[in-house]
Amino acid sequence: FNTLNSLSALVMTGKTQAAEQMIQTLSTFYRRSLAGDPTGDVALDQEIALQRLYLEIEAVRFPDRLRTRFDIPASLADARMPGMILQPLIENSVKYAVSATTRPVTLTVAAREEYGCLVIEVADDGPVAKDAKPGFGIGLANVRDRLAARYGDAAQITSGPGAGGGWRSLIRLPLERHD
Repeated sequence: FNTLNSLSALVMTGKTQAAEQMIQTLSTFYRRSLAGDPTGDVALDQEIALQRLYLEIEAVRFPDRLRTRFDIPASLADARMPGMILQPLIENSVKYAVSATTRPVTLTVAAREEYGCLVIEVADDGPVAKDAKPGFGIGLANVRDRLAARYGDAAQITSGPGAGGGWRSLIRLPLERHD
């Protein structure tokens, strides 16, 4: 709904080129996210491409506040992971960090290999609410439940305030490669 409201505002203010770009990005995002089983396993590079589209859409809502940074090694592009597993974490950063302040917030998505595991980090440098409780919330519970259903005790998510401020979530799961 926020995206549609932003799109409406672009049209009403005569920013037709930006509105057209947003429609195209939104269309591509929906096409990719709804194709096949959206929660089935995908390659890391596919998940990152989908999240980039989502963040492009959100950047229209927050053009002066949302900054993104991706640190994804090419050597992990074919690593397998549950599709859309990063979406709730990224949505949380947009909702609780970017929309909660007037200053620019950088949202970082990074991946690395560590002891035979794929480690994915979603972090922001936004404000942290005083009543924020690490690891609680619907989005985090959804991610935790999906990881447990797919990997059992072999995967985990930790989430809480980052050492330098903001919020940080880490997903650790067995490193599996695309066949």
